[in-house]
Amino acid sequence: MPKRSTPRYRFAPAPELAAQRVRLTPDSVESYEDRTGYDPQFIDASLSVALPRLGAAAKRDAVSFDWKGEKTHVLTYTHFSTAVSKSRRMPIFSACNINGSAAKTIARTDIWKFDPRIPQQYQILKEVYGNQKDGYFSRGHMTRRQDPDWGAKSVATRADADTFHATNAAPQVQSFNDGLWGGIEDYVLGNTKTDSMRVSVFTGPVFAATDPVVHGVKVPVRFWKIVAFVHDETGALTATGYLASQAKAVADLKPAFVFGDFEHQQRPLAAIEAMTGLKFPDLTPHDVLAGAGVNFAAALRDVRDIMLA
Repeated sequence: MPKRSTPRYRFAPAPELAAQRVRLTPDSVESYEDRTGYDPQFIDASLSVALPRLGAAAKRDAVSFDWKGEKTHVLTYTHFSTAVSKSRRMPIFSACNINGSAAKTIARTDIWKFDPRIPQQYQILKEVYGNQKDGYFSRGHMTRRQDPDWGAKSVATRADADTFHATNAAPQVQSFNDGLWGGIEDYVLGNTKTDSMRVSVFTGPVFAATDPVVHGVKVPVRFWKIVAFVHDETGALTATGYLASQAKAVADLKPAFVFGDFEHQQRPLAAIEAMTGLKFPDLTPHDVLAGAGVNFAAALRDVRDIMLA
């Protein structure tokens, strides 16, 4: 992904979305047998970028289940995979392969549903989600809806629908999702389309003890994202990490909650590992901020502030 002097796109708030629909009856377990999920060799056949390793605490907290004769914590979908927290009932991480050169434009369904492979008690479809005017949150995709929408039209359509699982969502204020955080996602996807790049993106919430409880749900204030790609100038595997805060948006939604002033930041992967209890051994050596200390933070006001080398 080359350096850009100016962003490729104008970012504007998304129009008001139609009411999101919820289907409480899940699909059959058997219907998921053809989902292969995140591919570690996707970026380059000679490289392996594995799913994050769970630290001891995250491993205890992850929902595990029997699938195809094995015990696993990884839920596979079309071009992406997730793992779910028992204590927080939302993704620990979501990992997606993006092939922008094969992207398809798919009409969104907005039909949110449970994944039948894990108990519904570990999935949130309603409680905290609803009309923002009434103090509720949007269902924020961790793997963004458009990102896995590539390949044959039928495959892209299934990928789009797969993103609408409770296991791929966390509470977000819509203004946060439409702002710079969404701008970074647009920038990543836009580069894959323009430069025919293959990219793997990892996203998730930061689960903090200080997160506020709203409508009975502990709502994450911060989110992290890691982008992995082969740099088109150096030819080397490259990784960048980001941290974003919806603190101000949550405080505006629920004035009773007061937080510190967190900026959107580019952070070393080591910092994200420390916050999340996850490990990215295939990527940390290739982090553009690998030489910085774990406390280093570069404020992001625009996608033009992103450091790619």
